[in-house]
Amino acid sequence: MDSFGRTVDYLRISVTDRCNERCLYCMPQGYKGWEQKPDHLTAEEIIRVVRVAAGMGFRKFRLTGGEPLVRRDLLEIVRGMKAVPGVEVIGLSTNATKLAALAQPLHDAGLRTVNVSLDALNAEIYHRITGGNVADVLAGIRAAVATGFERVKLNAVLMRGVNEQELWPLVLFAAEHGLPLRLIELM
Repeated sequence: MDSFGRTVDYLRISVTDRCNERCLYCMPQGYKGWEQKPDHLTAEEIIRVVRVAAGMGFRKFRLTGGEPLVRRDLLEIVRGMKAVPGVEVIGLSTNATKLAALAQPLHDAGLRTVNVSLDALNAEIYHRITGGNVADVLAGIRAAVATGFERVKLNAVLMRGVNEQELWPLVLFAAEHGLPLRLIELM
């Protein structure tokens, strides 16, 4: 229980600090923090953390990163988490660039919700922000929706002078596909 009497049963677990994109707000040009050595937990260690947390009353878990989909053992992690007694919901925060091929296997493994970062629909603006390809993200979103996740949510970081003109295209895209859109404040 927190100081307002709310039950705290939700835990976010960062499974990697690595990412296949270089977002302006996350990894500024020249950032080299994660390139030194891998120090992330193994799949077995993550599942052990989930087991302990579930024993303490945590029921909902979100896998984050970096970009969780760059981990080759993510399916193993999700399967292991799903097998832990008390785990009710497993979610994922992702840039969705690798989600098209993984949506169905992740769902089959026990993943139930997906939050996708989508800062622009315009390919040039998206590339300027992330260094990536928005077509891959859109394919990932389509695959997640088609797979039947309980919830697919979009997150967007709007930055003055960078992508603020993308607000209405993002709102219309979200409405057209029946997806919640959350605007994230640039920190």
